[in-house]
Formats: sequence, structure tokens, C-alpha cells
Amino acid sequence: MRRVLIFFLLLSLHTLHVASAQDATLPRRAREIYDKAQAAWQARQLVEAATLFEKVLQEVPDSYDTHLRLAQIYELQRNVDLVKKHYYKVVALKPTAPQSAGAFQWLGRYHFNAERYDSAQVYFEKAYPLFPPKSSLSRLAEKSIASSIFAQHAIKNPLVIQKRSLGDTVNFLGTQYFPVMTADDETLIFTGLTENRDENIYITHRKQNGRAADGGATDGRAATGWEVPEEISKAINTSNNEGTCSVSADGRTLVFTACNRQDGFGSCDLYISHKDGRDWSAPVNLGQQVNTRDWESQPSLSADGHTLYFASDRKGGQGKRDIWMTHLDEKKQWTNPKNLGTTINTSDDENAPFIHANGRTLFYASNGLTGMGGFDIFISQRMDTVWSPSKNLGYPINTVADQVGMFIASDGQKAYYTDDTSERGKTRSLIYTFQLPESVQQMIIPTRYAKGRVFDKKTGTPLASEIDLFDLKTQQKVGAFTSDGKTGSFLTVLNSGGEYAFYVSKTGYLFKSLSFTVNDSASFVNLDIPLEAIEKDRAEVLNNIFFHTGQYELDDKSKVELNKMVEFLNKNRSIKIEISGHTDDVGSDSENMELSRKRALSVQQYLHKSGVSTERISSKGYGETKPVAANDSETARQMNRRIEWRIL
Repeated sequence: MRRVLIFFLLLSLHTLHVASAQDATLPRRAREIYDKAQAAWQARQLVEAATLFEKVLQEVPDSYDTHLRLAQIYELQRNVDLVKKHYYKVVALKPTAPQSAGAFQWLGRYHFNAERYDSAQVYFEKAYPLFPPKSSLSRLAEKSIASSIFAQHAIKNPLVIQKRSLGDTVNFLGTQYFPVMTADDETLIFTGLTENRDENIYITHRKQNGRAADGGATDGRAATGWEVPEEISKAINTSNNEGTCSVSADGRTLVFTACNRQDGFGSCDLYISHKDGRDWSAPVNLGQQVNTRDWESQPSLSADGHTLYFASDRKGGQGKRDIWMTHLDEKKQWTNPKNLGTTINTSDDENAPFIHANGRTLFYASNGLTGMGGFDIFISQRMDTVWSPSKNLGYPINTVADQVGMFIASDGQKAYYTDDTSERGKTRSLIYTFQLPESVQQMIIPTRYAKGRVFDKKTGTPLASEIDLFDLKTQQKVGAFTSDGKTGSFLTVLNSGGEYAFYVSKTGYLFKSLSFTVNDSASFVNLDIPLEAIEKDRAEVLNNIFFHTGQYELDDKSKVELNKMVEFLNKNRSIKIEISGHTDDVGSDSENMELSRKRALSVQQYLHKSGVSTERISSKGYGETKPVAANDSETARQMNRRIEWRIL
């Protein structure tokens, strides 16, 4: 609203310059008073000028220039009722005068802010032809007309939403905003403003009894299902302001805004911190590649923590504040940020980007696009490297007030945002949630997640390990992350309907492979992963080796797993292994023995061709003689059809 007021003050000054110096039709007495009023106005003696101009109207009630001047003075004094009174008179006296354009535009905005969008449209349409063609004021009037038409339609076709406060436990301050969550919906991080006007970052977790048995949400948990928020870390919060943060899907990488720090490059910079166990590292400035002498803020981190979106008014943008993007390169350095271009950014302000866990759906706020007024929230989809035209989320998600900042859960069903409420004459900013309408959910590709922990199979000790995630359909690596060194825990986002392979590796241990399918009926996959130390007779199953039924030729989908085997053997050149083939009990004993031998041999030959010396690998078929499950179901038989490798 402050930006709107400033704009209309500038618009008033524009009208002042294009207006005539004085009304030539005024009689002598009125002209003398008018001249004194003009002198007071030019000296910025607004009270005296207003008194004198009012005296002119006593002499000549229909003096156009006098009504125009009084409207401008009262606009500077923010006396809305008197501005309205005199601008109404201005447009009534000279509806086609170029000097009346500002009056029509102001009256249009007045009705727009009062949500009388049909009346607003009328006034904007009268203002449009009076402004200079192709000028910034003409473009503003054109956008205002489009927004009036859009708002009328949106009001008649509202989205059905029911917002709920997260309760007094979370909303413990007068102001809390910019909520973000981990992909499992278990951890909430937000910015809070203390009574001493100190911005800090806070964290809270869902109470365990607030969870359903399947890991989903239970009804009615929002008001009572959260632990008491705490400051996220003394290493992060200081006596200066910290806020507008973003967190990776696993909750272990935090990017936040901090202003006026000694190591800063501009007024506000972006900083990063990493979590190990319960401890956060000392924040590090993202550096001159990301931060400039200008304003960088409002970060949004991708689920894997490798891509960062943020708002900045740096040079090279499309307008004022724009949305920018940077990502980590192979050397773990942030690349030179790129502007998201004219599909997203306008000549006005864009801010508060939020990239959904699917990595493709972007939400952001803009006051440069057609909407309900001020800042509205828009959605755009990334297709390869191109962003789709932005779409306004509609009413009542967007209203005539500013909407800035919204977080959408990884499953695409719930939104979290901040809204104002009045309590005992005071305005508070509280965090709310609501179920996204079906029409909005359909625009978001939902994600699921895999979580669990990695530990030593013998001792149960948590392990920090490298984990690679592959899409088995495409054979492409789609993720690389680590388990926490103190807890062994990990969490990663998955696209629904995908077939995935996990490869878990740690120096001194056998690498482990897992495969699983993500479907819409499960919100997450739970994977506890025990690792075997490299010792004689320790064995693992190669879970992502594929053959056609009754065949021994390796399917192309097996190459990722086999290459991981080659990588392991190259890192551990002193060990020797046996590749063993196993079948279920379908078919004759002799056929199964021969099939298992040939399958094991196929794996052995692939490893040889990949550079592993022949004396390090042997192969053997065991047929159906060593089942790991009873052959009484297809699931059990599938477990028995396997390729194993064992340390010799």
C-alpha cells in the first residue's frame, strides 16, 4: 500500500506540471487569492495553500484548476475523503481534459481497493485514452483495466478454501511469517519478529502422537500438534536480523537472509548453514557470485539443495526486483545467477519465489501482472529450460491486499502462508494452513519421499554414507545426497510413479543396492539400510540386475548396477569376490542350475570387460539350492531369483 501511495503522489506531481498555471476565467478577487495559493503550494506550505484554494472555491465553486490543486494537496496529506471529493469534481467539470487522467486513475484505484471492481473498470477506461500513448502511465491504466476485469470474474468464481491457524503454540509472537517445511511435513521453520524488532529464525516439530499410522496427517492436528518453537541455533540467530529462510527437503541445508553483517557485500545477503545431528554450522556468505552490493533476499532452495531461487534488485534485471536462479556446479560452487526472464519478471516487482519439491513448479509474488491488486501469487511450470506463462492463483488466495510468500507441501495438497488478523485493536501476522482447491492441485505434480537411516549391521552405529539415486526407467542419476553422520538419517524427494534404485556406499563397507517403486497410495518409502563391513564371507544382493524370464543375457537396465560394482572393485583392489546365481523352484533342478550358472557368468564377463582382472572374480550357479524365502508366492520367488556377490 505504501508503494501505491508513493506512486499516486508522483502521479499528482505529473498532473501538476501538465496543468495550466492558473484558471484564466477567474474574476479578479478570486485570481488574487488563487495566485497566493499557488505561491504557498510551490513553497510546499500545504495547509496555507489548502486554506487559500478553498477560499477560491467560495468565490468560484466550479474552478477546475482549484479542485485539481486541492485534490493534489489532500492526496499529499493522505486525506482520502477530501481527495475523492475534489477528484469527483475534476472529472465532472472536464472529463476529456488530459489533466483529468490522474483523477480518473486515482478514483479507479479508490474503487478497486474497496473491491468495487466494476466501478474501478469504468474510471480506468476513462483514464487510459487521456494518458500519453505508450507511456508508463498509459500502460498502468491498461493493466488496471485488465485487473478490474480479472477481479470481477475471480470474485464470481471463488476457490473454496478454509484457512486454519497453526495455533498459539506456533503463533507465539505478534509477527511470524515465511513458513517452510521439510518434505516429510514433520519440521516447520519460520521467521519471527520479537517485541524488540529483532528478526530471528525459529524451528518446531510435529508431535509424534499427531501422526497417523501410515505417516500421513491426522485430522485436527494443526492447532495442537506442534512442539513449542525454539530459536533454530545460536550459531545462526544474532542481535541483527535473520529471516526469510529456505530449507532443503531433508532439513539439513538452510539458506537465509541476513542484513548488515560485517562479511556482507550489500544491504542484505544470502547465507548458508548445514546441519549435522542437531547442530547447525556457522553460516557462510554465499559469496560475490551470488551476493552483490544490491539487495538479495527471500531464497527458495530446491529439494536436493542444489538449486537456489531468490529475489534481487541487482543490475541486469527486467525491472525493479526480479527472480533469479543459481545452482551448484560439479565443484560445489554456486554459478553466476541467471534472471528468469520476461515470462516471470516484469518491469515492476517480483519477489518471494518458492520452488516446489518437484523442482518444476514455481510460485512467486508480483505486482506487475494482472491480478486482484498489489502483490498477487502466481504459478509457472518449468518445461526443460522454459517457463510457462504465469497464472494467477485466483480469489480468495489472492485479494486486494498484498499476498507475499506461500509454501506448498511436497504432496501438493496443503499450503502454508501468513495472513494478518486483528486482536483487541492490534494487528498480528499469523501462520495459517489450508487445503489447496482441486483446480490448484491439478497444476502441481506431487512428490513422495524416501526416508530412513544407514547403520552398521553388526553394531547398529549410525553411518555417514554417500547415496546415489537413479531412475531405473531412464537409467539417469536423479539425486546424490548423504546420510547424517551423527544419526545416519536421510530423506530424499521422489516423483510419483517412478522406479528407483538406491546405491549406498561408504569406505570400508560393501556397497548396497535397493530398488523400489513409488505409487500414489503411499506418501513415503521407509528404508532402513544396514551396511556390511568388508570382511571375509560378507555378501550382498545385486538388486538391480535384470534378465528376461528364462534368459541369461543382461538387460540394459543392469548397467548402472554393474558399473557401481566396477567402481567398488576399483576402489578396493585387494579384495576378491564370487558372483553367485540363484533361481526359484520353477522348472527342473538341472535347468535352474544351468540358468543360474550362465547368469552369474554374464555378470562376471561384464566385470572383466570393464577392466577388473580375471583372477579377482569367480562365478558359480547354485540353482534353487539356497533359497532365502519359501517358494510359496510370487514375491518370495522373486526374492529367490537373485545375483549375489561375496567377499572371498
